[in-house]
Amino acid sequence: MKRVIISTVAAALLFSVTTLQAKTERKTLVKNEMAVEAKNHKAAPKEITLGMQNTFKAMQDLYAKKNEDAKKDLQAALESFNKALKANPKLDLIPIDERIQAFEYLGSLEDIKKALDLGQKLLKEHNTQVAIATIAPLKDELDITVASIPMKIYPVAVKKALDALNKGDTVAAYNAVVEAMNSLVLFKTVIPTPLLVAQDFVLEASKLDKAKKEEATKLLEAAKYALERAELLGYTKLFPDAYANLTKSINAIEKEIKGKNEVAKLYEKLKEDFASLLSKTRASKVKLENHIKAQKKVESYEKKEKQEAIKKSKEFQEDAKEAAKK
Repeated sequence: MKRVIISTVAAALLFSVTTLQAKTERKTLVKNEMAVEAKNHKAAPKEITLGMQNTFKAMQDLYAKKNEDAKKDLQAALESFNKALKANPKLDLIPIDERIQAFEYLGSLEDIKKALDLGQKLLKEHNTQVAIATIAPLKDELDITVASIPMKIYPVAVKKALDALNKGDTVAAYNAVVEAMNSLVLFKTVIPTPLLVAQDFVLEASKLDKAKKEEATKLLEAAKYALERAELLGYTKLFPDAYANLTKSINAIEKEIKGKNEVAKLYEKLKEDFASLLSKTRASKVKLENHIKAQKKVESYEKKEKQEAIKKSKEFQEDAKEAAKK
């Protein structure tokens, strides 16, 4: 029988509610972002959700050798999918559920730099596992993982399972159900918490009376500090120009505060830029299998580097032996 590659993850996604899995002192910012995501998330048609649930039940029944029950489940699932496709034949990749996880890292810029330097040193020494443990905590983000069902693939696999079961081939039926489960597509969006923090500091500064120059400057400096953390934690790579422009705009406002202090329009532009960047960030999605491919590339590179290091070490030992003979 085929292995279920992602069905356990998918099951958790399908039957769980959106949860916050880490405590943070910035709960309000995180909750607000979760509210935005919940508002933007469109519920799948009920027929698709019902079809998914019946497919899961069919797999459980097949495993328990309740073949007649499995037939009923698969038939019900297929009818649900056909109903959804009849209503909208263009259905393709449909989000069915999501999970939100919050990760918190409160280390300073200096803490981040030290961890990164140590991680690089450990990697050069091929102490990979310790290096991973060193940099793994450097996550200050909101992860939004969405499971989607490919309607051009999933129902076909369900029908294949039902046909196999009607022919008495339970193994083929089970494998077809697993094939359906493994066709689910997972996308992840990462919202950097430092970006939310920086935006919040700017919004607070924009509300201050012009006379409170020192207080406004402190808030703007705190915003720039948050953006520096975002950069060191690697969150600016996706939209480097947008992040750089935020810092430039904050510097411009600080300079204006010291002069004529005509900052209203500058603040409005900066707030628009923050909103635009967050909108782009929310829209950016990474297919999780890409992470697996990337990880394999990293592992391949590390293996090659380790082999090279061993080869050089042996060459050095041979040279040392020859030198000792002389």
